Amino acid sequence: MRWQMGKVEPSVFKPLLTKLAFLLYGKSVYKDFADRLPLMGNEYVLDFGCGMGTVAYYAAKRLPHGQLVCADISQRWLSACRKTLRRKGNVVFLHSNPGFPALGKKSFDVAYFHYVLHDIPEKELARVISALADCLKSGGILAFREPLKEAQKLSIIKRLAEQNGLSRKDSRITDVPHMGNALESIYIKL
Repeated sequence: MRWQMGKVEPSVFKPLLTKLAFLLYGKSVYKDFADRLPLMGNEYVLDFGCGMGTVAYYAAKRLPHGQLVCADISQRWLSACRKTLRRKGNVVFLHSNPGFPALGKKSFDVAYFHYVLHDIPEKELARVISALADCLKSGGILAFREPLKEAQKLSIIKRLAEQNGLSRKDSRITDVPHMGNALESIYIKL
C-alpha cells in the first residue's frame, strides 16, 4: 500500500497475503525484529503503522508490565491487528490521520516501525518523523527496519531523524527472509 491522502486502505487481498506471510515466516521475519527492540518489559511503546500486528504480536509478549499502542491510518489494518492481538491485554489501538499522527507529546519510551516509512511520500515524511520524535520521552528510542533498496528514502529518514533531535545509536544491514536486505536502526532522543 502506498500512503496517499484519501487512499489509505489496502486491497482486500493484502491482509490475506500478509497473514499467510505471518503464518509461514513470522518467527524469522517479525519475531526477529521484535526480539531486537530495546525493551525491558515495562515501557509504553508505539507500533507506528502496525498493519495486521505482525511485529506487535511478538513485541506485546515482551511487555508484561508495559503497554503497546498499535497505530495505523487504515481501519482495515487496525481491524486485522485487533484479530491478531485479541488475546493480548496490554494493547490499545489508535486510528491515526494520514500525514499527521495523533500522538501525545513526550509520552512513549519506545516507538518503532517495520517497513512503513518508505511508503510515505517525501513531502509528508518531515511531518511524520517530527511527530514521532515529539511523541518520545527524553532518552526515548526510535527503532525501524526499512528496505535497503530504498536508499534515497533512507537517507531522507536519517537526515530528518537527526534534524528532530534523534541521535543514531546503532545501525545494521540484515537479510530479511523473503523480503531482501533491510536497514535496521536505533535512534535515541536527546
